[in-house]
Amino acid sequence: MNQSNAGTAKINPRSTGFINNEVYRKHTSERSLADEAGELQRCMQLEVATENVSPIRLVDFDTATNTLTTERVHGDELFHTLWNATYLLGRLRGHCLNDPQTIFSRIRELGEWLALYHKTSANQGVDNSKAAWLLQDTVRKIRDIRQEKLLPERLLNKIEARFLPVLEKLNTQTFLAENGAFVCRAHGDFIVYNVLIDQNRQLHVVDFGDTRVSGNYEDVARMYSSLYAIADTNRTRRRRLGHLPSVFLNGYGLSMQATETPYFKCNMAYNYLTHLEGQHYMRDLLSWNSNIEMSQITRAGMRWIKRQL
Repeated sequence: MNQSNAGTAKINPRSTGFINNEVYRKHTSERSLADEAGELQRCMQLEVATENVSPIRLVDFDTATNTLTTERVHGDELFHTLWNATYLLGRLRGHCLNDPQTIFSRIRELGEWLALYHKTSANQGVDNSKAAWLLQDTVRKIRDIRQEKLLPERLLNKIEARFLPVLEKLNTQTFLAENGAFVCRAHGDFIVYNVLIDQNRQLHVVDFGDTRVSGNYEDVARMYSSLYAIADTNRTRRRRLGHLPSVFLNGYGLSMQATETPYFKCNMAYNYLTHLEGQHYMRDLLSWNSNIEMSQITRAGMRWIKRQL
């Protein structure tokens, strides 16, 4: 959700948004936005924010029209800030990574914010089965990828053999704890595209539309995997951005050992399969340049998956 253009409509397959000088209004007929509004309200009431990172501010929710209104951020996606300054065409167009140390510091603080967010709902009378959705959704995703012939059958068989037996353990009470994880309220789509950076280098977390009770690694691995894939797309990004996944992880309070746990790796694989599937279904909605960007990130994700097999 890019809020940088005033007076324009933003459309994706699930919702339509309209931006003016002060607010962003989102509407959809696909599902209720009440949970998203409620989560933003909860964050406001609990003051879930760090010095430079906060959720987008809720302005209003109209239940009659299912319209969510949030404060407009004058800035850009964190993704574009990192991406545009680290490839040749972007640099030729004048993009540069201004004040990189501050941006990198914000990414560490983004991890600190996520830890604070998860802490507000950790282990509040919920059971581990809430995280088991990942098994069913991974099975569905592999089925759809197979049907669309997006990956070779031999590779899909290896992915199933590698990850599905691990995901079946989500139905046990001890699996999350054994992996250093816990149940909490998750953002649900905590990726670099859903963080806006304003002109003062403040970060704003947006799009809580998939909020749910789940394992905390869902959010942690989602951001980690998106930073990792971006950094792995070319030599310049590896050199300039390759440290950011661990910077974010350390901000959350985890070491790189967490990325070696079975649960974290299953989340990583799921995220990259999601990116592959998303690129396929959105190919006609994206510009030529955006499709090229998506393809590079998808290839980086597939390389990670193949290394796990």
